[in-house]
Amino acid sequence: MQIIPLKKEARTFMPEIMAPGTGLSPLTPKSKVPTNNVHTIQDVLDGRKYQVPGGGGDWSDLWGEDVGKSYKDKGVDYKRQERDWEIIEKMLNSPHDGGKEEWRVKIPGGAKTFNSFQSAQRYMMKLKDKGVNANWAARVKQAQTIQKSKVQVVSEGLGKTFMVEAIDFTRGVKENGGAFCVSEHHFVTCAHVIKKYNKNDEKDLAFDDISGNIRLSIIKNGRKYPAQLVAIDGALDLALLHCEISAEPFKISQNYLVGEDILAIGSPHGFENNVSFGKIGSVDRKIYVHKGAPEYMFVDLSVFSGNSGGPIIKMSDGSVIGVITSIVAESGEYGLNAGLQPEYLERFCIMNEVNIEK
Repeated sequence: MQIIPLKKEARTFMPEIMAPGTGLSPLTPKSKVPTNNVHTIQDVLDGRKYQVPGGGGDWSDLWGEDVGKSYKDKGVDYKRQERDWEIIEKMLNSPHDGGKEEWRVKIPGGAKTFNSFQSAQRYMMKLKDKGVNANWAARVKQAQTIQKSKVQVVSEGLGKTFMVEAIDFTRGVKENGGAFCVSEHHFVTCAHVIKKYNKNDEKDLAFDDISGNIRLSIIKNGRKYPAQLVAIDGALDLALLHCEISAEPFKISQNYLVGEDILAIGSPHGFENNVSFGKIGSVDRKIYVHKGAPEYMFVDLSVFSGNSGGPIIKMSDGSVIGVITSIVAESGEYGLNAGLQPEYLERFCIMNEVNIEK
């Protein structure tokens, strides 16, 4: 690769960073921060008065020089200070929650409200199938919550996610994947992590056969804890496990949008709890065509063998909005990363009498 040196005669055309001696006047004390009428939050916290040069005060106490005093009455300067305190007290120090998000669909004779874009969209599709015309009335309310930091979301997620191991003694096969807590001592993973099977033919996924011939473990910090199979659903590719490990359950949310920031936690290639970041690329995608096949979201996360069964986590609040299920590819480990959408996860848990947090 050829490296072309910069010409020595080249110079910047940004006057604010030109060197001294090029015709610019030197900086004066007034040019330093805070400049003129800038009043910072730190000034408010320190109790420093808000003063406008030439309009109610002077800067001599700051710069040690007489820069000119105003003989104008201070007037409403105190109101500026009150407003600053109001900003600090009400907006910075007082957490607030704007409530749930709301979407409204116009229908003949009225309107119907939904708490997510996806639920509103599905309702419109059903109306369309029935020949009923429905129109958008835009988002009528946007949820306003204080977002957690990325580090906090990751830290909390790691404490709720584990590696799962399934050893099939009859076939001499060991499988690894991810599992996450949905309620006290209950964990969800993918069915194919427990036993490989053809998703278009579930005859080899018998519950009794699995519980009698496959040893299940949930792994935390390298230590194995015995787990028992509670339920398995081949159509959804989900399995419910019971284990005595104590963990805080995830909140399951159906409020998600294309483009949203997400993260996934899994155990690719047997490395426990690896985190990857990305966005939702699309939703409501059909991968399988058999009856009862669910819909999936595509995500641009780094997904490999061993990520299956791990949660897809919404970055803004740490809730689970999907389960890493498969990679849609012609060959190898690279392709479209598919995650089961949360409505199927929620239905699976409810049908198996698991009390989930929503």
